[in-house]
Amino acid sequence: MTRFNLLLYAGSVYAVPLAANNVTNTTCASGGNGPALPFIDPTGKIALLWTSIGLAVLTSFWQGLITTIVAVAEDQSMWTFRFRIARYEHWWWTVVSTMLFISFGLIVISFLSGNNNDSLGVLTLSTATAIAIVRYALPAWRNRLYTELRWLAWTGKSRTGIPAEFGRFCGQKADWMHILDLRRGARFARTPSDEWGWAIRPPKGMWQNPTALLQGFDEKTLIREIGTDGRLGLCVYDDGYQKDQVSLLWGESEGFRRRVSRAVNSMPSTLLNSYPSTYDGFNGTGLCLAMGILGRNKGLAPFALVFDVHDSRKDAKGIVRDDLTRQVSTELEATSAWFPRPNKVMRSYYRKVMEDQYSGLGAEYIAAAVELALIFLDCPPQVTKRWLSLDLEHQSIKLNQVMSDRPLRVLRTPATSAQLQTLYRASYASMILSINYFDQDQHHVDDSRRPDLICFALLWLAEGGTAPAWWGDKWSGQG
Repeated sequence: MTRFNLLLYAGSVYAVPLAANNVTNTTCASGGNGPALPFIDPTGKIALLWTSIGLAVLTSFWQGLITTIVAVAEDQSMWTFRFRIARYEHWWWTVVSTMLFISFGLIVISFLSGNNNDSLGVLTLSTATAIAIVRYALPAWRNRLYTELRWLAWTGKSRTGIPAEFGRFCGQKADWMHILDLRRGARFARTPSDEWGWAIRPPKGMWQNPTALLQGFDEKTLIREIGTDGRLGLCVYDDGYQKDQVSLLWGESEGFRRRVSRAVNSMPSTLLNSYPSTYDGFNGTGLCLAMGILGRNKGLAPFALVFDVHDSRKDAKGIVRDDLTRQVSTELEATSAWFPRPNKVMRSYYRKVMEDQYSGLGAEYIAAAVELALIFLDCPPQVTKRWLSLDLEHQSIKLNQVMSDRPLRVLRTPATSAQLQTLYRASYASMILSINYFDQDQHHVDDSRRPDLICFALLWLAEGGTAPAWWGDKWSGQG
């Protein structure tokens, strides 16, 4: 982008003295050796030349301004703003290309009308126009689906740990608005990555993080101000862990503004570009999308999530495959909706990046991260967009509500803590299966495409569990 700006600026600056020279020599500009259009008078020649130069200078100014804004956003880690405006880069480059093309057309007509000293200006503008179209506008249009997916992958709903005592107060949008309106002693601190940036129509919604909204209050205050029925709020997962925290799922439906996950601060810089790549130069689009999702859906115990791609759990239980050559990754590739999964050859390169990023979370977490990233390379962008729009990257909150007997008491015997833990631990396997076998012709708008209950059952039985008391109830589909 910098080289393009320099070229355009140099052409504009060089053309100005030529224009001044042509103004003083209008009467003789069309004589002699060059071409001359008979229907353009001297005043028209001057107007054509200066209009061309004015458009080029204006384009150079605005392009330099946008380039500076982008550079400042990236340098100051304003990733919500950066990812948001990146969604419109293809339109911006279309405007730039159009203005340059018009400027180029005018200077060509000016040259043909007799302003023969404009030959270098014609060459400069033709080069700048060609570069704008071929090098920037066309690639931006081809990349527009990725920048939209990146926005969705990084700004969707997030799971955040909050103190367990607050879990009963986290419900509908109105509850959060009430909490926001409560009197508090300190102001909210902004994080650079949360900054929305300049907008003609600023979005509605709370920009504050939910943990910041709850900070400074105690259980008694919230009971007095909001009230509670004693059960966990509908946007809180009951994962069965007896800890000091519970897992809150929050986003636009709870009244919050979209913002890039703060996990972006740990991302390699090469993966944050509009055309991401690994340090080795390999395509990084799958990595960036997967890391955006993994930064939002971990839950309270990511090290406990199960994705037994290496069969280590099966080996420990004495479970042996009939065909030892058919590993989990092989089965996923051979039976995938996106078969033959041509980007499976990237597995070793993607594993290297994921191991550097998530080494502290264990081999199974890394395996799930690699598989998710590879699937995104092969899955059509329109399908990925639809998958994200259905919030299928998250453990099913509806199933968790039912198993923990919320909000209606539909179970004779609610799920035990161990069963709820198993449901959570199987959620990454369910996520991988959901996107790997996504049915494009199925038009459901709920989270029925996540096989959370099936994955729970398989893991529960594999670890020695017996059929739960609620397994035969009508809601489970087994009754």
